[in-house]
Amino acid sequence: MKSRMLSKRVALIATALLAVLTAVTVPIAYAWEGLGSSYQSQYLTRVESRYVETDLARFHYTRIGTGSPVVLIAGGGLWGYSWRDVAPALAAEHTVYAVDLPSQGFTELHREDFAYDLPAMSEAIAAFLDAVGLDRAAIAGHSWGGAWSLYFAEQHPERVEQLVLLDSPGLDAEKAPVTPLFTTPLLGELATNLTTRSFYADSIRGTFHNQHLVTEEVIDELYAPFSQPANRDGFLSLWRNLDYRLTDVGLTRITAPTLVLWGAQDTWLPASQAHQLARRIPNATTTVLPGCGHTVHEDCPAQTNALLTAFLH
Repeated sequence: MKSRMLSKRVALIATALLAVLTAVTVPIAYAWEGLGSSYQSQYLTRVESRYVETDLARFHYTRIGTGSPVVLIAGGGLWGYSWRDVAPALAAEHTVYAVDLPSQGFTELHREDFAYDLPAMSEAIAAFLDAVGLDRAAIAGHSWGGAWSLYFAEQHPERVEQLVLLDSPGLDAEKAPVTPLFTTPLLGELATNLTTRSFYADSIRGTFHNQHLVTEEVIDELYAPFSQPANRDGFLSLWRNLDYRLTDVGLTRITAPTLVLWGAQDTWLPASQAHQLARRIPNATTTVLPGCGHTVHEDCPAQTNALLTAFLH
């Protein structure tokens, strides 16, 4: 009885402290958020930046190469820059689209009622494919981008030629260790809005095993779009709304040949999930790359590109 009372008291104290912290820091957080980043992307001066208008959003994307279409979808808090090493490698045989979905990069959402859940992100994928005239394409998604791609492939198997999932959640299983930080009311708002460039850089380094690859340019390119209020708000909503029970129950509906690719040193999602996914998806194969972290295609580009080129050939 005493221990139960003590636990309740500790919980009450923690709640009170969080309320005080919120009252003091939230105004600062939103002021900070409004400043954003003044960095101008150097990457976009080296590629052709494109936009396509839809009722749902003004999608930003890049396109390179010729051949059968491949659509690349980056992970949460990232954007098309994440595919800078992958897109040129695939462009020899494919027309490669790297698209920013709502909450990413330079895409501008038009609908205020957008749900930021798996059905909504699947709808966004469909809207982009329609807008650029793709009835069917190979789709590769990383992390959250993989989860969105997975759900889209379950709902629209006729539109997915091949599917690549890179360190992608999709099982009703273990989640990233930082999940409670963003899903807890008030604490999630604080964590999102107080994410400075330095804090963001630490988070990105945590997704790499080869951390020397996380240069100042990489951080600048990735952080600038994330620093925008609309992208931060969408990022937080996704943490709270993505329900992987929906993808888990639909795995057998996937008809496209599927490659599940994972970094063995992924500290966000255990590599064991790669094998579980591949066992559940018809016509799926899996490869786990040693010495690679969660952002496997940026952490180990040479190995990843070789596997993707062979699979999509």
